[in-house]
Parts: sequence; structure tokens; C-alpha cells
Amino acid sequence: MKKTLILLSFLLLAALPALAQNNEVDVLFGGAKALKTAAGGKSEFQHGFEEISYGIQMDQGTWFKVKLGRMDAKTVFVSKDNDGNQVVDAVDSKGQVEYADVAIEYRFSEPFGSTGVFAGAGLYRQNGANREESDYGFVGGVNGNFPITRNLGITAEAAYHWAHFYSPKPRYGSLGVGLRFSF
Repeated sequence: MKKTLILLSFLLLAALPALAQNNEVDVLFGGAKALKTAAGGKSEFQHGFEEISYGIQMDQGTWFKVKLGRMDAKTVFVSKDNDGNQVVDAVDSKGQVEYADVAIEYRFSEPFGSTGVFAGAGLYRQNGANREESDYGFVGGVNGNFPITRNLGITAEAAYHWAHFYSPKPRYGSLGVGLRFSF
């Protein structure tokens, strides 16, 4: 028991510098749309975009973020026929795409707060029409942070999602506005 307490005390002391880093949590709400699918291109802009992210400042102006989100968008499921050609099996205009991304964000100081660009990779899952499919994907975008107080601010974000479900690769766009909590 004594050795365990000594080890836990040592680990706590070793972790103290990590607590000195700037951290933040963003909660965004907005809308999304499919920009390109195998079922004929663009879809209508749909409300139903939610995202929560946790970020830690790695260097001055550089942030590492973990983003978890969900967007309502047109989903398409594809299979191959006997000749190896892709065939659209199912289309759901009210489908959902869920994702978990890691991204690096670079922020630029502005008179009103900051603006940033980010890019990263993650896992994507689309479901709709009683089907589900998962694969990897990439995300990139821009955002703006508008501070209200030192620990609270408003965030606006536009992102481009590229998922590897089938060929041509489906692409989604999302717009969100929400709150940023810094600690």
C-alpha cells in the first residue's frame, strides 16, 4: 500500500506541468450538407450538426484538438456488381454521418480575438436506410474565436469533411456556431 501511494504521488507530481497548459472545450451547433456523393452530387443544407471538441495548446498559436461530431446529411451505400462496377444500393437523404477526428490548429491573433485554420484525420461512420458503414477520412477548415470573458467565448467554424466510403469519395461541408470554454 505504501509503495502504491508513493507511486501515485510521484505520478501526480510528474503530471503537474500538463495542468499548466491552456485547455479549451468547444461546443458547436449548426448545419451540414453533402457536397458530392455517388448518387448525383449535392444535397440540400440540413440542420442537425453537433460537435464537441477538446483542445490543448502545444505551442504559441498551435493547438491539438480531438473533435467528436454528428451531422445530418445525405448518405449513399454502394456495392459492386459481378463485373466489379459500383452500384448504388441505397440512398437516404436524412442519413447521419458521425466522426471522431484529431486535428492541428494554427491560430492568428486578431483585434477581435483570433482566427485559425485546422486540418486532421479521423474515423467516419455513416448510417441510414437501415445500414451502417465505417472508414477513415480527413477534415480541414477555418474558424474564428471571439472572447466574451477570459474563460468564455463564441466560436464559429466552417469545415470540409472527406470520407473514404466509396469512389468517388463523398464530401461534406459543415457550418457551426457555439461556445468555447477555456481553463
